[in-house]
Amino acid sequence: MFKKVTTVLLIAVFAVSLVLVGAGCKAATTATTAAAETTAVAKKITVGFSLPFIEDSPYCFPYATALKKEAAARGWELVMTDAKGDVNTQANQIEDMVSKGLDGLMIMPVDAKGIVAVIQKVGKETGGKLPIITSNVMTDPSELPELKGFTGPNSYLEGKLMGATYIKILKDKGLATVNYAEMTGTAGYSAAIDREKGFDDALKEANATDMFVRLDLQPGDWSPDKGQTITENWLTTFGDKLQLIYSHNDGMAIGIVKALKNAGKKPGDILTNGCDGQTEAVQNVIDGWMTFTVFQSPAEDAATSMRTMEKILKGEKTEYFVYMDTPIIDASNAKEYLPKVTEIWSGK
Repeated sequence: MFKKVTTVLLIAVFAVSLVLVGAGCKAATTATTAAAETTAVAKKITVGFSLPFIEDSPYCFPYATALKKEAAARGWELVMTDAKGDVNTQANQIEDMVSKGLDGLMIMPVDAKGIVAVIQKVGKETGGKLPIITSNVMTDPSELPELKGFTGPNSYLEGKLMGATYIKILKDKGLATVNYAEMTGTAGYSAAIDREKGFDDALKEANATDMFVRLDLQPGDWSPDKGQTITENWLTTFGDKLQLIYSHNDGMAIGIVKALKNAGKKPGDILTNGCDGQTEAVQNVIDGWMTFTVFQSPAEDAATSMRTMEKILKGEKTEYFVYMDTPIIDASNAKEYLPKVTEIWSGK
């Protein structure tokens, strides 16, 4: 009888032990799962992107759309600001973003020189621990110790490419000289500075400076409306003397073409170009109103910045300057590019 009772007690104790062990394992598993979930939440990455414009810019709008897609694909939270073209507003927005906590900061500067002070301030306040890169627009100077680097187009090389393209066009036409006007981007904008310098250097390196007689240079601020107004003034001032307009971007070139049409000019009467590869600009190339444009995809520009920031956050080594390809679109390939650029510039 005693032996039977003892056996029953041992079985009961063993059963309780199994329950306790099972409960302990379940609790441990639950705790591990909870910890993993907490870690996953804690590791959600927040990146800030300071833009000079969003909806007010034909380039920045599809750029911003691409940024959202890139962030969503990575599961990142994206904080995006619009400076409305004002460098002081941009500086304030950057400081506000940083104060709320970021894992990485990307900036498309309104002003190449003007943005340097806030970058230095943020670098100092964060002890250099916040990764910062600039995109599309370089700072002046282009390299700062507070920056991890720059991503986007090489505007200087774009300027050289456009200069070299015009030299070839003039030689193919058998022209010894050409009278031209230059329409730059916004003053202080690194792309405007670099496209002017790159163009001039291309002429110097080809010993073609004497071929190009510059009648005037004015900033068109990347704007189609300003491009049209300035061109109208040039046509009044210079008349038939004006043979070529070197434009720093498609936006202004689209305005230039409108002015030429309104003045009764025919395609090719005055040579002009663009840079970006906007849909209307590519169509202008097909129709003969523009000689060429440079393909600079805002979607690829945005993707390049996000890929670079991702590598930096993972601790991978990156080059300071990460450039994107910017080929020429002219009469030989414009029809092939048209569907692609239509999709990109729709901003969808």
